[in-house]
Amino acid sequence: MRLAGLALVLSGCVVGSTIIRPHAVTLPMLIGAVALDLAVTSILASQVRSFSAGATIATDLAVTGVDVGVGCLLDACASLKP
Repeated sequence: MRLAGLALVLSGCVVGSTIIRPHAVTLPMLIGAVALDLAVTSILASQVRSFSAGATIATDLAVTGVDVGVGCLLDACASLKP
């Protein structure tokens, strides 16, 4: 249970960048936050003993997708608009 809480805290890179710099998230910052989010969640998900490689990848993509979705709702994806 502690591992799940740690994963949620550390994998909020896109939302964190939006909170720190509201309306000023650039495209390189967004790409870096997504990459860091993927790295952190894959490392933490791989530590779960009952997870297979597929479960680790699926968890990684799901958590990152939610983080990017919430971040875009908070205007992190403004740099993607033309």
